[in-house]
Amino acid sequence: MKHIFSVKIAFLLFLWCIVLFTGCIKPESSIGLGLQPETDLLDLVTTDTLTLEIFTVREDSLETDELSTAVLGRVFQPRIGWTTAGFATQLRLSAPGVNFGINPQVDSLFLSLRFTGDTYGQLNPQSLLVQQLVDSISLDSTYYSNFNPEVTHEILNDEFQGEISLNPSDDLIIGEDTIVSQIRLNLKPSLGQTILNQDTSVFSNNESWLDFFPGIVVSTQGDGIGAAGIDISSGLSLMRLHYHNDTDTSFYDFIISPLSARVNMFSQDYVAALSSLNSPINDSVFVDGSRSLYIMSGAGLKTHIKIPFLESINDSITESGDTVSLGCAIQKAELIFTLDDSYFDSRYPPQEQLYILTENSEGSPISTPDQMSLGVNIDGYYDSQNKSYRFNISRSIQHLLNRSSGAYYGNFSPENPIPPFYIVSSRAGISIQGVVLNGTGAGENRPRLVITYSH
Repeated sequence: MKHIFSVKIAFLLFLWCIVLFTGCIKPESSIGLGLQPETDLLDLVTTDTLTLEIFTVREDSLETDELSTAVLGRVFQPRIGWTTAGFATQLRLSAPGVNFGINPQVDSLFLSLRFTGDTYGQLNPQSLLVQQLVDSISLDSTYYSNFNPEVTHEILNDEFQGEISLNPSDDLIIGEDTIVSQIRLNLKPSLGQTILNQDTSVFSNNESWLDFFPGIVVSTQGDGIGAAGIDISSGLSLMRLHYHNDTDTSFYDFIISPLSARVNMFSQDYVAALSSLNSPINDSVFVDGSRSLYIMSGAGLKTHIKIPFLESINDSITESGDTVSLGCAIQKAELIFTLDDSYFDSRYPPQEQLYILTENSEGSPISTPDQMSLGVNIDGYYDSQNKSYRFNISRSIQHLLNRSSGAYYGNFSPENPIPPFYIVSSRAGISIQGVVLNGTGAGENRPRLVITYSH
């Protein structure tokens, strides 16, 4: 029995050694490689010498209706210029069928706009303007950033209120109360009394109310600097009417709700090298990209990129004896842009992320194949260490090179010329942010398309 017990102990020790040994072996790193095309690593080629034709153009007007955030104010972006932002919105009934009682009299009327916390530029107080829309806007319609609605001539806000702070960190003192994170614009009491004097049928539903009061436009009078994000979807921004009647004192809210039709509006005034873009939008007007490239949100500026000799990669394979139909397998393709150091100003930090788009045969912007592919990281985030942005367009380049074999995506078909790419701002319709990048003449800091491929 003692001998059998010793054998068992020896066997268990042997098993433990096997487990310990195999547990220390490095996992097989080639698992899954069979799913990739077999590639001799010696055949990998990396190039960053392809010609890039790059210039700055005005952004097309953006669809900016029904967004959750508006921007209010004006910002000067160094080397780019001024961007002014405002918005138009409906004010809906907080509850239908309100009855203001017998002999209602206005006590006060104000517009309360809740900050989102986002700010742009250096914040100085400025004069704001509230006007009434002539015609109502609609949730069923599409509106763009250059929307310029007709308004009544009367200014609705109290012109004696003075300049307003757009800094969310500034507390607003009303009487003995401290009001946090909002703008309060006093409106003319005469507007409040006009509302109170209406027949109760006006307040029976939103359709009747909006026929009477289509909505408002909120803008800046252009005498200050800085802009802030405004909440225009949660119902926390509103117009409040305080009143009393023969028996009671109360208030009623007209709210900017998720059901309110609303539009963000932007206008620009460019300076220096960009001043030629102040003329009406024209496809032939652009700013040369040899020195600097400009990107600006608020339907501002975008960078236009052409790769005229991309298919020379396939041509080089033909010259080396490979068949054209096989083309090349793109392992990685990255567009790299670096920040223009002469521009950098910590008061105007670079945008956290930029986007890359292409266009269809009608010239409308569309997503790239990389953006439409699950699990692909297209990047575009600002790398503060290298002061650069990188864009993964590996699948886009592969699709473009595969066009002759019939494997194409969207506009990437053989009968169409190679479409351009565009670098555009993120949060384009809800922010005022810009960035200046190095142009094609910046030597080692020039924009580059780095492609790694195999035959």
